[in-house]
Amino acid sequence: MLATNAVPRRAAIRSKSRRTAVFAVALVTRLVAPLLGFVAFAAASAPASVSAAEPAATKVLAVHVEGPDAASVRADIEASLPDRITVATAKEFSAALKKAGQGKPLGAAMTNPKQRGKLVPKVQKAASSLGADAVLVGVVQKVRGEKKVHLVWVNADDAATPVDEAVSLKGSEDERRKGIAAAITSAVEQFAPPPPPEPTEEAAPPPSEEKPKEEESPERVRHQAGSSIITAEVGFEMGGRVFTYSDGISGNLRRYDVYGAPMAAAAIEVFPAAMTTIPVLRDLGITAGYARAFGLQSATEDGDPVGTVYQRITAALKYRIPISRPTGPVIGVLGGVRWQTFEIDAPTALRTQVPNVDYLAIRAGVDGWFPIGPVAAMVGFEWIEPLATGEVYERFSGPSVHGISATAGLAVRFESGLQVRLSGEYLRFFSGFDPVLGDAYVAGGALDQFFGVRLGLAYMD
Repeated sequence: MLATNAVPRRAAIRSKSRRTAVFAVALVTRLVAPLLGFVAFAAASAPASVSAAEPAATKVLAVHVEGPDAASVRADIEASLPDRITVATAKEFSAALKKAGQGKPLGAAMTNPKQRGKLVPKVQKAASSLGADAVLVGVVQKVRGEKKVHLVWVNADDAATPVDEAVSLKGSEDERRKGIAAAITSAVEQFAPPPPPEPTEEAAPPPSEEKPKEEESPERVRHQAGSSIITAEVGFEMGGRVFTYSDGISGNLRRYDVYGAPMAAAAIEVFPAAMTTIPVLRDLGITAGYARAFGLQSATEDGDPVGTVYQRITAALKYRIPISRPTGPVIGVLGGVRWQTFEIDAPTALRTQVPNVDYLAIRAGVDGWFPIGPVAAMVGFEWIEPLATGEVYERFSGPSVHGISATAGLAVRFESGLQVRLSGEYLRFFSGFDPVLGDAYVAGGALDQFFGVRLGLAYMD
């Protein structure tokens, strides 16, 4: 009896597969629907208008100081006045006072209530001609050996003197100014116009209690799985297959196995709306992959080579769920199709015994990306439900076929977006048969296992 196995060789493949890549492309095209739909919205808010009351009219105060260091004392007095009071210049008031009939200094008489009676009207006349509302007269003199300034406040329109006090000029500049301010503060507050009200903003409407936008994120970070637009990978894979029967009764059931079949593989993942902030849409993407063995031939026990084609095409819609956008772990949920063929161009004598398969299946699964520093772990699991299975299953009555796949790997990441990936995949189709009396092929079921280890170079942006 002849047993069938396979060995990898570099001879040309003499495939007579009845399926073509055109059929696979058609399936992928039917799967992928238009994804891009952008939502435009605009929010406009009018800035709060600012209203300010008209500033109150300022009042004019004339400051007239006589005696030693009159200029510095005048500066101390002016420093104690608020900005709401306009101070007439010393030269202007001196000229007005001279026109009012007081050409000589007011002198010590101004400090004596009994003697100032003749001087006050002249001071008031000078203030009125100047447009001043009041005059603060300061006479610097020594009292018992201590230098003081005697301050007298004269209103332009009444005989009141709210300030009539001698202030010591002893000590530092700060101390002198504090003493002067203490003597005149009360009169100044009554004299000065009230300060203008602070500009107030019109009350804005209370903010609406809006729910925070879903995963509102900062600018998209390149080369991260949680915000990537595209990820492309090419690699070299060593694949294998083992096909066995369970509870085989008829003598025409043969085991098949192949190990270390060289394969070229490529995969791509695209999220077209990743640069937007539109919820859901920005994390909806398309994945596709293709792999094919090269230099693969099967052989009988006698060593006669037989052309063999092993290839697979995958496509899916994928929704990613960033756990901590954009640099944290990412969970993916996907659904799509898988087309996988393994065709052995066996001679007529063995044609009915080789395990040719042509799986066309729908698939659903989850995958995960877990970054740990410059390295990331990759895992995935899928449930596979075949819609078509191929020749080997057509020989049996009542075939029921299902499948699962699992992947795991590591990616070493670089700042440029390049990655070196090492991953492995295990694919398992398990089936059960329902034989009836008279069947030429009788078995309880079959197990078809595919496996591969891939070393690839990927780019993520």
